[in-house]
Amino acid sequence: MIQSLFATCCLAIAVHQTPRLLITQPSGEMLDREVKIRIEQLSPLQIIELEAKAIDQKGEVWTSHAFFQASRQGSIDVENQQPLQGSSYETIDEMGLFWSMLPPSKDLASSFKCRGEKFSVEFTMYQDDKPIGKETIHRFLKKPEVRRIEVRKNGVVGVLFIPSSEKPLPVIITLSGSNGGISESRAKLLASNGFAVFALGYFGVDGLPSNLQDIPLEYFETAFTWLKDQTNIDFSHIGLYGVSRGAELSLILGSLFPESVQAIVAIAPSSVVYGGLGKTPVNAWIYKGNPILPFAPAAQTAFMDGKGATPENPVNTRESFLEGMKDKAAFAAASIPVENIRCPLLLVSGGDDQMWPSDLYAQQIVDRLEKHHSPIVCHHLHYPDAGHGINIPNLPIPGPTYYHPISKQWFSMGGTRATDAKASIDSWRKIIVFFQETLNSTSLNRSSLTF
Repeated sequence: MIQSLFATCCLAIAVHQTPRLLITQPSGEMLDREVKIRIEQLSPLQIIELEAKAIDQKGEVWTSHAFFQASRQGSIDVENQQPLQGSSYETIDEMGLFWSMLPPSKDLASSFKCRGEKFSVEFTMYQDDKPIGKETIHRFLKKPEVRRIEVRKNGVVGVLFIPSSEKPLPVIITLSGSNGGISESRAKLLASNGFAVFALGYFGVDGLPSNLQDIPLEYFETAFTWLKDQTNIDFSHIGLYGVSRGAELSLILGSLFPESVQAIVAIAPSSVVYGGLGKTPVNAWIYKGNPILPFAPAAQTAFMDGKGATPENPVNTRESFLEGMKDKAAFAAASIPVENIRCPLLLVSGGDDQMWPSDLYAQQIVDRLEKHHSPIVCHHLHYPDAGHGINIPNLPIPGPTYYHPISKQWFSMGGTRATDAKASIDSWRKIIVFFQETLNSTSLNRSSLTF
């Protein structure tokens, strides 16, 4: 009997000490929501490796891993624990296993793109290199009930995303940067937060200019008019969300057509108008057949010694823009008249932006608004250690380099994977609140926002 009792006790202890991997998504399965990861029923101070795995649209498997030591109570809480040496990320970060994934080649120039509207993340728990537990979760880029509608009307090209609603919805127009095309990812995620979102192309799409040159701003007037004709859209509440050159464009549109825009988010913006993309000087933006402003000077970037030819040797263009700023008269002549904007404005910049000095530009915008006694609400979210790659959150971040599809060169974005990830998460949450409070409100010029 004593032997039987002893065996029963040993079995109970063994069962009790079988590690349990607990992964929950308390705010839902959307990509921009947090994930809680805990491991329980470990031995005190036991070391466990946790691996995350996801497959991109090309079928490549991206992985990350982190080592953790259990508490004296036998548990691990990823949200509040620093991973041990040898992990894919270094500091306490509840979403570190997501953004730190890399493909098999560890190619920092790769880009993770979802297959469809969701992707799965498989977590495996290891002890001494042996798998002891597994769990899979799903992450959605777009809620299933959000409708996707391709638009080609009156020369306007884009994709409209419409959530389910019994009443017309505020709409956000998203504008890509100098890579052109139509960026649907951020539009899908914004729409899943309750907005109608129009991912609007303006070059680099069939039926539109092939390059960022002489873009007629009448095109955007036509887009505004088209939106006003849509019965499921509240055209009295239109927001703009632009990134890089798209942020420059957002500020131009807000200053030129102030009555058509009720909120602007400008990610890594410029304070001035720059020229188009080409081997010879050319205007980027024209209105009624004329340049809207003289474009600002920028020093010629030296592509020598293989600079820009490979991701290991990217070119840094920040200094070229800083050099151009030394011609103060020409730079000032190209300033966007942001004092004409009549809606709330949210600027987002990284202090280590190596594409162009968006941190300085954002401050110049703030200073100009103050100089002209602008009554609008303007907030500047500045992330000192982040680069040009502030984006939608919680996707794998390959590295601070970027292959430009038009110039066919590699560029340094600045920042690090970790700093850009944290800036992306924090800014995205505040962007959502900003749009909720501005586009769902009848009062546009308020002294503060709650984020």
